[in-house]
Amino acid sequence: MLVTNDLVDKILPILETQKIFFIDVETDGLEPYYGNRICGIGIGIASGKTYYFPFRHKHDQSKNLSQEYLKLLIGILNDSEKLIGYNIKFDLHMLIQEGLIPWDKELVDVLVAIRLIEKERFPELGLSPTIDRIFGEGNSKYDIETKIILRKNKWIKDFSMSPEKILGPYCEEDVMWTRKLYIHSEYEIKRTSQEKIWNLQQKLTRILLRMEFNGIRIDSNYCKQALNLLNEYKPILGKKIFDLANREFNILSPKQIGEVFTDLGISSPEITNKGNPSWNETALFQIDHPLSGLIREYRTLGKLGSTYLEPFVDYLTLHGSFCNWGTATGRLSSRDPNLQNIPRFITSLSGEITLEQSKEVQERIEAIVRARKGTSVLIGGATLSAMTGFTTEKYYSDEDSERISIRRLFIPRPGYKLISYDYSQMEVRTFISYFSNQRISDLMKKEGFDFHKEAAKIGFNKSGNEPDFHFYRQMAKAITFGIIYGIGNARLASQLGKTEEEAKEYKKAYFKAIEGSREFIRETTNNAQLHGYVINKYGRKYWIDSGKEYVAVNYLVQGTSADILTERMIALEDYFKAVRGKMLIQIHDELICEVPEDSYVEISKKVKDILEENSLDIPLVVDVSLCDPSWAHKKDLVLI
Repeated sequence: MLVTNDLVDKILPILETQKIFFIDVETDGLEPYYGNRICGIGIGIASGKTYYFPFRHKHDQSKNLSQEYLKLLIGILNDSEKLIGYNIKFDLHMLIQEGLIPWDKELVDVLVAIRLIEKERFPELGLSPTIDRIFGEGNSKYDIETKIILRKNKWIKDFSMSPEKILGPYCEEDVMWTRKLYIHSEYEIKRTSQEKIWNLQQKLTRILLRMEFNGIRIDSNYCKQALNLLNEYKPILGKKIFDLANREFNILSPKQIGEVFTDLGISSPEITNKGNPSWNETALFQIDHPLSGLIREYRTLGKLGSTYLEPFVDYLTLHGSFCNWGTATGRLSSRDPNLQNIPRFITSLSGEITLEQSKEVQERIEAIVRARKGTSVLIGGATLSAMTGFTTEKYYSDEDSERISIRRLFIPRPGYKLISYDYSQMEVRTFISYFSNQRISDLMKKEGFDFHKEAAKIGFNKSGNEPDFHFYRQMAKAITFGIIYGIGNARLASQLGKTEEEAKEYKKAYFKAIEGSREFIRETTNNAQLHGYVINKYGRKYWIDSGKEYVAVNYLVQGTSADILTERMIALEDYFKAVRGKMLIQIHDELICEVPEDSYVEISKKVKDILEENSLDIPLVVDVSLCDPSWAHKKDLVLI
């Protein structure tokens, strides 16, 4: 029902009697923290009735309800106990701008419920395709028809430009289908016995909403400084490239890059699907010529500027989005921007690189190329030039004006310290918890436990003092993660730099020594094959496609690790309420938080205890680092 000025005084008293609402908002854009606002609110109640309240439509403003009615409606929502929506955090962020206080409510994201019950590994999770997939093709026709009208009239980027008589029914349909999907998903969650994980996910939705609301501070002065440095250096780098090539060309054009290398008598080591020479990143990695390194450096600097500096230059606080529905395993994903993908490396504009740094770069390059190619490759010296100065954050210093770190942008608010809480070998410890091996379980409880070292000692009968022990530790690590991520012997061989037969023998020795691991792998893959699904320790159910049983172990291990962290974030939320702490970013096994600077050591001790405790009784270890004065200045925090 479209709520008009004649009806609003009759409808609001009906809503005042309700404690549960289905909600959807229509807006003039997608950025609630950067100026966009709602133009209307869709409300549904338990009986199935739906209402649309227009407030800021620009097409005919006389049809809008007054701002006083907006305040009254927000007041009704504030008095509610439960709010339900599809991708609800977006709606809530918009309503927060109008005065909504959601922190004490049960918040239900039907999108998360759909992810739990979907049998497809990577379904399209938008509202319209989900409606058609579950209730039949054509049921989302209203969405297609409305979007045609919006596009035709150029209202698609700003819904407030459209009339309330067009947008209102559209919004009410969204609310109606959200209610139907909620009823359907609640039934399916109970039928599949996923109540425990569903309960955790609902609480996580509120935590993620708070994290996004908090945002993370940006050092805008450093952002401008870094962007200026980058813009000053790029023409210099460009001239070096043109001098080497003996011509000017478009450095971002693969076609023109190919022409330059061809004239230099250099062929690409990569071929496209159509059989043509490829001049992509992987190809440039392997070309042993200084020009390839400089081109890669130029491309990387351009990406740093366009992705991380230019978009952030006017922001004081960055509000990203975290999705507890974005992956098949249950891990969080991040977007707008992807805060889980902020580069760790440091970019040097001096063209110099130390021997210690070059070794680290070499290892990273080899890992990247092997992962992409699945074969061993020879990395030429020019590739080191391509990665000049790309190091981990431990090398960053504000005193070096020729280095840029994107993580240097992120700083704490005044009166707070930025702290990193990072689980040590979390997935490995979770992996071990799935099978019975008392020897390793006891070792896990000891301080300084390193599974890869122990696996090398046990699996290959090596002592830590032998000259080649590092190789065997790396081999044990590769095998462990190869098992977790389901890679075959050929891929493992390429990572180890061995033949496939040698890799098979090393893997055989590993299984023999790490008792219980082989049995766990077999049981998991057999269950996936027999039943078509596996269930993790929190009751999260993963449907496995026939022939894809190799992903089952990864789903269990990675998904359980993610659910452990969800459980601990819920516990941490309660503690942070008392001490004014804030969770800001989650990067899989790591939490970046703000804590009051006058008690950050004491608080961090307690946070470490909270995060290490877990209902599965897995011996977990959390490393604590102080990021002072920024995320790039990361050093171990001593907790005495």
